[in-house]
Amino acid sequence: MILNNYRRLSLLLLMSALAGLLTGCVSKSAMPVITDDKAATVTIYRSDELQGSLTDVYIGWDDEYFISLAPQQHTQLLVNPGFKTFKIRAHADWSNELALDLSPQQEVCLIAEVNPQNVVGLNWVVSGYRLRQLPCESLTL
Repeated sequence: MILNNYRRLSLLLLMSALAGLLTGCVSKSAMPVITDDKAATVTIYRSDELQGSLTDVYIGWDDEYFISLAPQQHTQLLVNPGFKTFKIRAHADWSNELALDLSPQQEVCLIAEVNPQNVVGLNWVVSGYRLRQLPCESLTL
């Protein structure tokens, strides 16, 4: 009885992971060209956590993804001022969001990290990520 339940659970987990990999693809769009000298500067750093380190994360806003980062990579972007909802996700992950109201010429620093609110166990295979704002002085690149 216990062996049958274990087999069913294993099969269910395998099918879920396969479905996520087949349907969870993320496509990147071309980065918008920013010519406004009032653009905000957004620096995004990807943490180097072991968990989830085998996959890139995708980051974007306005319902599109523009960049991907591997562990310990960072990027600096120019973004038009105004309200933006930044999104982050991996291939087989749901997206998480961080809403920011960017001022002209503002400098913002974000860290892309494994979301600690994920389900423990499953997120070692399919990690969820989050963006978190932090003071730029605390970000060591």
